[in-house]
Amino acid sequence: MSIISTRRLTLRPFERSDAEAIFNGWASDERAARYCRWHPHESISVTHELLDLYLSQAESGFDYRWAITIAETGELIGCIDVVEMSEDRKTAEMGYVLSPAHWGNGYATEALGTVIRILFRCGFTTIKARHHADNPASGRVMEKCGMKFTGTDRIREKFGSDNLCEVKCYEICEGSFGR
Repeated sequence: MSIISTRRLTLRPFERSDAEAIFNGWASDERAARYCRWHPHESISVTHELLDLYLSQAESGFDYRWAITIAETGELIGCIDVVEMSEDRKTAEMGYVLSPAHWGNGYATEALGTVIRILFRCGFTTIKARHHADNPASGRVMEKCGMKFTGTDRIREKFGSDNLCEVKCYEICEGSFGR
């Protein structure tokens, strides 16, 4: 997996030593989990299990997940990854999460825009993303990256739950990026 540098960020592969920063930064934070499909981690052992999964997937060739770090300090502040991919590897759905301490600084927009550009270079032709209807800030991130609203859907609110929630769907196609 490649390391990607932006003006303010470094997107890099996760490392085993990242568990504490993930747990303290966002995984245990109810504010970060509120609009995500996962529950806040109750202990760092849950974070270790997730990190083990990430590392195992990377070892098996999954190259579409990055730790978001501040370039100047190396501080780990979030994650951005392909959460779903079509069999022909032409369509990818993105997901991202940031530590609440770093919300509102444009980091999600910077990371998502950069990853969209990278995925188009890798042969993807359509990038999708969706956000909980009660989280319009995430929709603004998608719009700033050129993604267009395509409609609403209903999905399971949390993994392992039967509760449904409304999500807003966005996408961008290769030919319209950067316009």
